[in-house]
Amino acid sequence: MADIFEKAKELGVMIVESEEYKTLKSTEEAQLDDKEAVELMMEYHTTRQTLNEKAVNPDITKEDFEALKVAAQAAFDKIMKNDKIKAYVAAQQGFANMMEQINNILSYYVSGKDNEGGCTGSCSSCGGSCGHNH
Repeated sequence: MADIFEKAKELGVMIVESEEYKTLKSTEEAQLDDKEAVELMMEYHTTRQTLNEKAVNPDITKEDFEALKVAAQAAFDKIMKNDKIKAYVAAQQGFANMMEQINNILSYYVSGKDNEGGCTGSCSSCGGSCGHNH
């Protein structure tokens, strides 16, 4: 059993040393160091919370709900105009994709089933884009 935990530790170290993780951390720091980005994110979270509170109202009409969706998209579009936020969001997505691939590989070997089209551990399913060492 100790071998399993040692391999998990090795995987954790490899994740922290990955470009995806490093990019995530550097873009996060850049965003937090940018006063405009911080203010935009605070405004965005407040707007989202307000919109979510309105959206859960059981008496909301379909038209009002659609208007809230438009307002939420407008709020997101506003923050994405900031280069630091845009880079951080892209880095979050890149890191999330990597973690999903790792989880899919682990799930495949535990269950023997492909998890929603993810990596199966066989590069034939992804055309070799998974980065496995052969």
